[in-house]
Amino acid sequence: MNRDFEVRQLLRAYRSGMLSEAAFEEEMTRLEREGAGLADGESQGFEAFGHVYRSERDALLSFLDRLHATQLDSALAFAKWASVCRTPGLRTGLILIAERDSSHARALERRAREMGGQLHSLTSEHGSKLVEVLANPEISDLEKLMGVVNFIPEPREAAAPILNFAALLKSDLESKQALRLIAEDELSTAAWLHEICAALTSGQGPIAEPGERS
Repeated sequence: MNRDFEVRQLLRAYRSGMLSEAAFEEEMTRLEREGAGLADGESQGFEAFGHVYRSERDALLSFLDRLHATQLDSALAFAKWASVCRTPGLRTGLILIAERDSSHARALERRAREMGGQLHSLTSEHGSKLVEVLANPEISDLEKLMGVVNFIPEPREAAAPILNFAALLKSDLESKQALRLIAEDELSTAAWLHEICAALTSGQGPIAEPGERS
């Protein structure tokens, strides 16, 4: 039987009250063991970022929870920055980043529900500080840009944790592909911010396309 079909059937039974939470977790663990080719009773731990989880699903829900909070923080921070941005060519990019991160958060929440889980993290202390700084009209756009790119010196670092975790997934191919696409967006965002920061710090004035720069 197709694993995705079995998961959907289990979710229907769980949500209708036919399965208890404990029974649902047990069945999901069984499916994961079967997908990994493990015999009944054989232990399967899932190690990620130095922590061993009971199953891939448990690790994935924990990761989605943290990533969801990060995406919400980023969406709010960049939207607030866009509302006070005074640099030509920067504001629209900030709006697009905010909208993209917001769509990531919605996709992560939807995926967690499809897995029979739920996300709990809404905002983080770091995110609140980020919003406070980026929403401050007294801080220049260049100062904000430099702070953001200095936090992520290499654009690929923005995507690395997501890609590394996605590479560990064996059973949940839906989540694996979703994380890969989100990572590509994060890489694109970081690279763009680095490029814009370089253009502004070089004293070129308004942001232009590479071929338009003098």
